[in-house]
Amino acid sequence: MAVSALVCQRCGADVLAGAAFCQNCGASLHVAAEGQADRMPWTPGDVLKAIGIVVAVLIGTSIPASIVALVIAGSEDIEKDPLALTVALGASVFLEIGLLWTAVHFSIRKYQLSWSALGLRWPQRGGFWTTAGLVFGLLIAGLVVSYAYFGALAEVGIEPDTEIEETFQSAGPLISLAMLSLFFAPFAEEIFFRGFVFGGLRGRWGIGWAALASGGLFALAHIGNPGTIYLLPPVAAIGALFALGYAYSGSIYTSLLAHFLFNLFALGAGIAEYS
Repeated sequence: MAVSALVCQRCGADVLAGAAFCQNCGASLHVAAEGQADRMPWTPGDVLKAIGIVVAVLIGTSIPASIVALVIAGSEDIEKDPLALTVALGASVFLEIGLLWTAVHFSIRKYQLSWSALGLRWPQRGGFWTTAGLVFGLLIAGLVVSYAYFGALAEVGIEPDTEIEETFQSAGPLISLAMLSLFFAPFAEEIFFRGFVFGGLRGRWGIGWAALASGGLFALAHIGNPGTIYLLPPVAAIGALFALGYAYSGSIYTSLLAHFLFNLFALGAGIAEYS
């Protein structure tokens, strides 16, 4: 197939004659207005379908896992039995797999794009130090948001009961949490919430609204027991910040690394406080 003399304005790849979207990064090749070059071929409808599948996966895996955990725990609470808690935490890996699979299915596979369409490419703005500064800037901003928020809650006498203390007091739950938060979550969640959701919405809604929407969905994915409802505002804000970092750098690696470091810091702080 002949290749045209045109190149994609977003990634610089050669484009096929008559193509509507760049097959390398997914950006629109026919722009009607400034800022529309980031319009991806997958639609809000694709995003909604993906969310629906993820919710189905969550329900279909968490309920059986909870039943097994209840049987193991017997008369005790799940949080008090290390094995039961390990089973309950381990089921979360299916959510992460669901996030990754749906993002890839409704973007790369459906529209025959490369992985760079989901932001898996080297940063396109600045060099090593600019990227490193952005990563640590996102990390620090996330920590500031988190500590300021929970500090404000403490000032008014609110102490959220997230039932996380028990996770750090036994080897099984702690290993499960470490594997999820350091190896599964950063990769799967950044691809889904930043690469897929934010990447698909920003060309239609604008960067600001798309960042807020993806951040809100990111927060909802972290809700578990009733005490975790307090996590919604800070996690949504952090998710929006990560989306802005991706928009600035043009690479999901920046938010992925910041996500990993944030989780590593939180894990270390939990071990220091509760173990």
